[in-house]
This record gives sequence, structure tokens and C-alpha cells, in this order.
Amino acid sequence: MKRFFYMFLLLAFVFTSKTFSQEDEIPFNIGIFGGLNFNMHSPDMTFGAVNDPLATIRYKDNQTSLGGHFGLIANIPVNHMFIITGRLGYNMAGGEIVDSASVNTWTSTLDYVEFTPGVQVHNLISGTGFYLLGGIEFGIPLSASRTVDYDDGDIQITDVVPEADIPDAATRVALALGVGWMFEVSDNIFLTPEISFRLPFTEVSSDEAYQTWEVPQLRLGLALTFGLSKQPDYVVEEEKEQYLNVGMNSVKGIDRQGNKSELRKISVEETQYTELFPLLPYVFFNENSDVPDPKTQTLAGTREAGNFTTETLEPDAVKINSSTLDVIGSRMKKDKNASIKLVGTIDNVNEKAGSGLAQRRAEFVKNYLVTNYGIEPGRITVETTGLPSKPSSSRDPEGVQENRRVEIYPINSNSTLLDPIIIESDRQRIAEPTIVEFSPKVESSNEIGGWELEVKQAGRIIKRLSGQGKVEDIQWGIMPNELAASEIPVDYTYHVWDSQDNKKTISGSIPVEYFSITRKKSEERPDRTISKYSLVVFGFDSPEVSETDKRIVLNNIVPNIKFNSTVQIYGYTDRIGDEKYNKELAGKRAESVLKLLQSKVRDAKYETYAVGESVLVYDNNKTAGRQLSRTVQIYVITPKN
Repeated sequence: MKRFFYMFLLLAFVFTSKTFSQEDEIPFNIGIFGGLNFNMHSPDMTFGAVNDPLATIRYKDNQTSLGGHFGLIANIPVNHMFIITGRLGYNMAGGEIVDSASVNTWTSTLDYVEFTPGVQVHNLISGTGFYLLGGIEFGIPLSASRTVDYDDGDIQITDVVPEADIPDAATRVALALGVGWMFEVSDNIFLTPEISFRLPFTEVSSDEAYQTWEVPQLRLGLALTFGLSKQPDYVVEEEKEQYLNVGMNSVKGIDRQGNKSELRKISVEETQYTELFPLLPYVFFNENSDVPDPKTQTLAGTREAGNFTTETLEPDAVKINSSTLDVIGSRMKKDKNASIKLVGTIDNVNEKAGSGLAQRRAEFVKNYLVTNYGIEPGRITVETTGLPSKPSSSRDPEGVQENRRVEIYPINSNSTLLDPIIIESDRQRIAEPTIVEFSPKVESSNEIGGWELEVKQAGRIIKRLSGQGKVEDIQWGIMPNELAASEIPVDYTYHVWDSQDNKKTISGSIPVEYFSITRKKSEERPDRTISKYSLVVFGFDSPEVSETDKRIVLNNIVPNIKFNSTVQIYGYTDRIGDEKYNKELAGKRAESVLKLLQSKVRDAKYETYAVGESVLVYDNNKTAGRQLSRTVQIYVITPKN
């Protein structure tokens, strides 16, 4: 028996046709099958001898005989792993049984019409056509007869008992277990060798005399089937060539009007400079959170609160507005008469009324000021609402994000709690242009994992910007005093990596020309004072200047405008909404400020520019950055005598 099994395995492995692999989809296929049976008769029967009624003959020894099977087969795929198989065929299970004395031979003819439903499990071994088979065999007896040759020990009596039917031949029910290997010999033509074992649950006959006669089978078979459904074309996926090419298309400067030009150098001028930074009366929160978003609000905490001063803040509007609570707390600590009203809001889209979330947000702000700055609780009142009184667009995810906030309102309309932060110096280094745009070019065989731009001067890191995924243009806004008082070039390094961790780096330099006050005097260059007011913060989709901002404009800007001053007014917006509409809105904002200034100082020279979102003066990926971008920046440039 082992010899036949090893021969079958050898045949399967040396077969030279194309094997069906794990990734292939097997089509619906039908065909024919046939093969050899090893019929393993397992009897225990006793009959009387013909020539001696008192004598008995017992058949109890297991016997093996050869038979055959053939028929039709259909394979119906469920998916790439499971196939429902059905076989309708003819099974020959007969054979010879010799009695215990080996002198009498019982010859049976057992033919069945059989139906075997089952399941094939494919793709268990990657890259092969190997499968497992499980099913149930049902056999209806067509021919069940026997003949007996008796031998009395002296004279052999042939055909003493002629051929006769086996009484009460039973329906055959057997468990079918096996393995096979599917080969595709041509397009949609399959040749499948298979070995299976049939374990019967029933006897050959239900007659009392035959109840101990079973016929297990070992079958070696071969099926030829034809696919009827269209097979997907075999696509041999060639290994992609790995590449990551990185370059820099351009480095451009962007002026205040949003115009771009090739950057040949950065000019740094030392001059008297004043800048006013607006203070947003908002604290922003993440969705369903009652703790401020750490990306937009940096909390000094109890230990640091006593040492907090606005003088230590960096000259960066976004960073200044990440310390809103500490600025308010330190100012309320100094001004014992200042009181505020806090209004907690929700976005009314992903956050619903009635949850108490708006109340918890406002209470967090109150508790922070009371705990860290010792503000009396009675000086802080708390209210709640749904959307803010001047909400951002609920149709845009970024607008929805902005509506999750606590608004801060001074009780006294003349309060200075929300006054801008003023930074003034006789000697500040101002760069021109103020924005540098890097336009990288990246080609990769894989998805981009991320990038990083590092800007240095004399080995000192000035700026580090980074991102993930898609490569886009990168804007670097140069802050006052960010560049050194020298003509050392600015060096930049751009790193890119892909999803397979391949890395590429390019670098370059930008010349710097530095104009100190001493140099301007020696070269008789005109000196000047520059005052920049990033001051007027507008509501969403509004060109109107608020009463609070009117007071700040009149108190802080108007006194610094001289008869020979040039006043440049730039209108900006955030990126929410249509670009054309935003530019029109920016123009209206600039005109609103122009009218206010001209009504107070008529002799100065005024210039207005509608920039819109073409220049994002602040990081619009941040909530505070978008709010600050709804602004008019005012430059007052006055020649020195």
C-alpha cells in the first residue's frame, strides 16, 4: 500500500505542467474522472456447507481486491480557498474473500451508482495546487451478487452455488477524505491527480447474515476538467525599480502684496522697529474635550505663573496667542478692578447641546485663572451657549474646529485686558522679503513618507519645518531679529524619505546683504522707522472694524503717522472659502481701515493692497493662525531726518 502512495506523490512532484498558485482564482470547471480502487473487504460471515449441512464455513479474514471508478465531476469555487465539488459516478467495490481455511472462495460483484458532494480546501501551501478533500459518498447498489467455489478437501466442486443476488443490498454511505494537486495543462484545462480514503458507515447488506461485511476503499484517481468561467489574465508583476529623486524647482521671495519673484538675496536692515501683536479673546478646544488644545494653548502652570511676563514672549503672533490665559491672568493680577465674562461654546455639529461640555470648558478657564493667578472667583462670571455669537462656517471642518472655544469678554468696555502686545526697539533687524517660498520637486517609486526643511545661518538652526505625505511648497516667514547681524549666507537642507525608508537630501544657500545703521550713514542711505501693526482682527466673513479695535487703532497707530509717513495697508484672509471672494473681502477690510485712518490723518500717503489668501501670513493649519489671518497689517514707514 505504501508503495502506491509514494508513487502517487512522486508523480505529482515531477509533473511538468503549470501548477495553480495561491494567488490564482480557480474558475468553475466540469469534466470527467476515473481511477483505481483498492477494495479492503472486512467480513465476519458464517454459512453452511453445501455438501455437509452440519458443517459451517466462516469468512473473517480481511481481503484486498482491485476495482475501479469513473464518472462526471463539477467544481464550483466559493472563493480563492474553498471549492464545492460534486461527483456522479460508477464504483466497483467487489472482490474475492477466502474462508479461514483458505479452501473456499466467495466472489462478490458490488457495483454502485454514487454521488459524492464535498469541499476542496486550496491555497494551504503558497505557490502550489495542493488541496485537501472532505465529503460524503452516497452509493446506490446496481449489482450486488456473489458466487462461491467450494472445496471439500479431496475433490474441488466448482460452481456448487451459482451466482445469486446478495439479499437486502444496502445503500452505501461513506466518509471521503483525501488530498489532490491541480495542474493547469492549458488555458482553462486542468488535470488533477487525487488520492482519497473512503470509510463506510454502512454494511454491504442489511440482511442479518451480512451485517458484518464492510468495504473501505483507497482510491487513486485522475480528473480532467474544463473551466467554463473566464480566468483573469496571469500578470507577472515585475519588481518595480526603486528610485527617489529630489530637487528644488525654485526658491522665491514673496512681497507683502503676494507677488513672487526669484530670490537672489535676502536684505536685512537694522532699523528702529515697532510691532503690535493682536491678542485673540479665544481659547480653543479639541472635539468633545474640556481641556484646551495643547497645540493652540500653552499653559504656564502653577509654578511658572508667578514668573510669567509678556516681555518674555517671542515676537510671533501665533506663539503669543498660545499664551492667552497667562496673558489674561497676569494682567488681571495687576489690575484688581478688571473682571471678565467667559462664554463656553460647542460646534453644534459633532458636539450636541445638553452635554454640559460648554460649561466644563468655561469652568476650566475660570479654575485656571483662580488657581494659578489667585484671581477672586467673583471677578469671573461663566455663561454658555451653542455656537459662538460670531461663528465660523459650519460647512467647513476647519470652521467647525474654530467654534469649539471659550470666549473672553472684559466687563468694563474700557479695560486694557485685551490690548495688543507691543514690542519696540531702536535696533531691530528686518528682512526683505519677509516670506521665502521653497518649491521642491520629488519623484519616487513609492509613496512619500515625510519631509523636513532645516534653515541655518552660521550653523545655528533658525527654522525647522516638517510634514508628512504629499510634498508641497513650503513658506518660511522671517521674524524680526531672526537673521544675524552679518552677511553670512542662509543655508537650507531639505530631507525626504519614502514609505520604504529610502532617504534623499539636497541643500543650497541664499546670499544675505546686511545694512546696519552705521553702514546706512556711511553710504548716505536714507534711514527710517518702521512700525508694523498686526492689529485689526476681523470676525469670520466680516469687513467691519470692531469698536475695541477702533480704539486700539486710534490710540496706537494714529499718533505714529506723520505728514511724511507712507502708510501701507494690506488686507488678508484665511484659506476657508473661495479664493476670489476672499480677495474681495480682504480689499473691503483694507478700505475699512483706510477710511478710519484718513479721517484722523489726511496728509500721509496711503496705499492699500487686497492680498486675500494668496499669502498666508500665519500658519493656517492652526486654529489661532486662521483667526489671526483675518487681519489687516499696517506698515507706517517714516523717514528719519
